[in-house]
Amino acid sequence: MSDVVDEPTQPARVRRPAPAWQSGEVVEVVVETPETSSLRILLPQPEPFVPGQYYNIRIPVEGRPRPIQRAYSVGSSPHPRFDVIEVGVKEMEGGLVSPVLVRQRPVGSILEVRGPYGAFTWTEEDGGPVLLVGAESGVVPLMAMIRYQVSKGTTIPMHLVFSSKSAEYVIYREELVELTQQHSWLRVTHTFTRDAIDPLARYHRRIDKEMVGDVFLETSPRLAYLCGPPDMVDDCERSLLELGMEPTGIKTEKYD
Repeated sequence: MSDVVDEPTQPARVRRPAPAWQSGEVVEVVVETPETSSLRILLPQPEPFVPGQYYNIRIPVEGRPRPIQRAYSVGSSPHPRFDVIEVGVKEMEGGLVSPVLVRQRPVGSILEVRGPYGAFTWTEEDGGPVLLVGAESGVVPLMAMIRYQVSKGTTIPMHLVFSSKSAEYVIYREELVELTQQHSWLRVTHTFTRDAIDPLARYHRRIDKEMVGDVFLETSPRLAYLCGPPDMVDDCERSLLELGMEPTGIKTEKYD
């Protein structure tokens, strides 16, 4: 009779419990543009997160039997502290949640939040060079990646292509100017869709194939993070693939 050798057993994968809802306090409100604000929220039970992730926020809405929930990306870096998260909120016309958060949640307000979630993430371990492409509030998770690298002191090349209506609607405008002056690894290319002359913008149209091609040649990215309206994200991804970028190097997040 031959010996029977037991196969080694694989350790059971421990599934991390789902995040619980918690009551966060709004400790600061930063008006970024006429339609966008950043809410800094102190969490009583903070969880480590990765740049690019998001939190869910729910609020009661008059006439609705249950609270309404929406997802908002974190624009702050998890380093050196993650007990305060900054979420970027663009007011959507006719929206149930965003107008309330932008207009009616002053400092001291309590919000129900749950997270973090999402695989649209970057850290220095992922390497680069990195191409970041965002339209309007799609820049929020990309800003978390930039701020994270600043806080960590690494110097992986990053090039942000950022589409806005005009200079007035550029989220983080002054901070981005300061960061590009302070850090040679960061480049920012603005494009404005409703202003044809402002010199702050290199382009004055929606992000298109030619624009992506220009920046691709200048950046030679190994990774690309695309965030914004579905059509923009899909078009940029298609352009990068045609330019020869590996599909595994392209990460996408679509905002409806």
